[in-house]
Amino acid sequence: MWNNARFLNFIANGLIVVALSAFAIGMLYWLAHLPVFNLNRVVVEPASGASLQRVSAASLRGNVAQQVGGNFFTTDLDAVRQVFESVPWVSRAMVRREWPNALRVQLQEHQPLGLWTDTQVLNTRGRPFTANQAEAEGPDGGPLPIFAGPEGSGPLVRRRYFELMEWLRPTGLYPVRLTLSARHAWEAELNNGIVLYLGRDPGSDFTQGDPDRAVPAGVPAALRVQRFVRSLPSLQESLPQPIQSVDLRYPDGYALKLNGDAPTTKE
Repeated sequence: MWNNARFLNFIANGLIVVALSAFAIGMLYWLAHLPVFNLNRVVVEPASGASLQRVSAASLRGNVAQQVGGNFFTTDLDAVRQVFESVPWVSRAMVRREWPNALRVQLQEHQPLGLWTDTQVLNTRGRPFTANQAEAEGPDGGPLPIFAGPEGSGPLVRRRYFELMEWLRPTGLYPVRLTLSARHAWEAELNNGIVLYLGRDPGSDFTQGDPDRAVPAGVPAALRVQRFVRSLPSLQESLPQPIQSVDLRYPDGYALKLNGDAPTTKE
């Protein structure tokens, strides 16, 4: 074997390739870890078309950026993104490298729609997030509506809130509190103090076989609310007391409760 010149040449060539590969890898490692590539700048800015109202870019640069490890080549961009998205009010972070020693982070904030449970806020996409509720306010600077519902029901509550806003538009009223119970029954309090009991939506899986009173199929929530909306002006003129609550869970009418009185049925 050792007298075989061809075999010896093959071995020699292989060793040369291994040596050159090791040298190249070593040089690349050395180059990648030169001080010039150490991250010394993290640029934090709002995403295109967005603005930062509750997140301080300067604070993030001073605090969150300290958790960023590695250099230009070795930094895990996904890990950096997760660090920034863990900050209250940050909805989305987009991270990219900037040659030779910087990262640029673009942030989008959550846009609050209403308060959710005791410690969370529901954003305009129906996604709850943890934040200081004292920092949450409406577009006009006023208080936000209060929402509640089972886990995972944020998008459903968001949709019903906007539906109620549209259905109630002729009256000038709007919901200040909207609750979806564990049994998927709806209850809303309006800005004038009236409480609407909407019950469950007909035809849904949640109303099938319900031992409690459920709205019969064929009377959707929209029609029941609109029926009340049409009659509200005449009611306010004729009733001796302000309306306290309205039970809309009837097929052919609704029940009113006035302040200080027992419920009465209106067909």
